[in-house]
Amino acid sequence: MQCAKCQTEIADSALICFRCGAATTERRREPSTGQRRPVWLWVALVALVALALFVDRQLEAPAVRVVAGLLFGVTGAAVWWRR
Repeated sequence: MQCAKCQTEIADSALICFRCGAATTERRREPSTGQRRPVWLWVALVALVALALFVDRQLEAPAVRVVAGLLFGVTGAAVWWRR
């Protein structure tokens, strides 16, 4: 069979032309235009916020408050980045 774009001889079972990269068949459906955010990301962000709130409320040690602040910062950065 010949490629419809560049007329190179290709195998009958080829999905794309090895020379120009053109598809040998029509698309069955259009690609998705929107990006779907994974559910695990939202679950992880909620867990980080809950952990930071728990650590901040339960323990009063200065080092632990720094860890809680870091958790809040990482969570905020992740939310901002995924917007």
